[in-house]
Amino acid sequence: MATAEVNGTTLHYTEVGDGPLCLVMHGGLGYDQTIYRTLDPLAERLHLVYYDHRGNGRSGRPPIETLTMAQLADDAAALADHLGAEQFLLLGHSYGGFIAQEFAIRHPDRLTGLILLATTPGQLDEGEEPAPEGPPIPPEFLALMGNPPETDEQYEAGLHELFPAYMHSVDAADVLPHLEGTIYDAAAMRHGFEILAQWSSVDRLDQVTVPVFLGVGRHDAFTAFPQSYRIAGRLPEAEVVVYEDSGHFPWLEEPGHVFASINAWLTQHDLA
Repeated sequence: MATAEVNGTTLHYTEVGDGPLCLVMHGGLGYDQTIYRTLDPLAERLHLVYYDHRGNGRSGRPPIETLTMAQLADDAAALADHLGAEQFLLLGHSYGGFIAQEFAIRHPDRLTGLILLATTPGQLDEGEEPAPEGPPIPPEFLALMGNPPETDEQYEAGLHELFPAYMHSVDAADVLPHLEGTIYDAAAMRHGFEILAQWSSVDRLDQVTVPVFLGVGRHDAFTAFPQSYRIAGRLPEAEVVVYEDSGHFPWLEEPGHVFASINAWLTQHDLA
């Protein structure tokens, strides 16, 4: 694992594969890149760079108030500078998808394409009608939000209890080993939701001009599939793929379908 000094903090990152650069933004907030190494099959065509956001994982812990959506996006631009990349692909899952959208709006000239997995465009715009609802929010998640963890240990325990609700066709017990070695941060998790309560990309998505791929599980209760259409409807060039037997981590439940659909999109747009 390597490090980059950017914007007053240290980012830890891991490089896998050859080909066009693709930064991978993890979700959370409050955990790290560990489980995202299950995206390694994409390294057959891409140079994947997994990294921990500031305040998360093995990256630095600057003042919590520097943890903003804009700063998280700008950190990615600085990391790309460190890697010597002018233009590149970006993949964001869940909360990483929020940051990826912010990046695409703030740094449109840096991207060749954008991959968004299981995410939303945030809060409703003025006068916007709510999207159709997906599966009901699991009570475990409502309990976690109603009583946010105070310690990293509490957050780890709560996330592990919640993980079965992320899955649809796969036993969570088969997935939890992929979290081994994860570093948890309850403060980042709490602050992340404070940021999200005031964030939206809806009225700015028309500034994103690169091809966008959106993949989402049909049974995702956290970032329901209508949210992907909510994003796509505001983009000039977007493709939505709904994975019928998946929840919040579709590549863990339908890896063949997910990787094949992303690779087909990469080929279609001559991105790898």
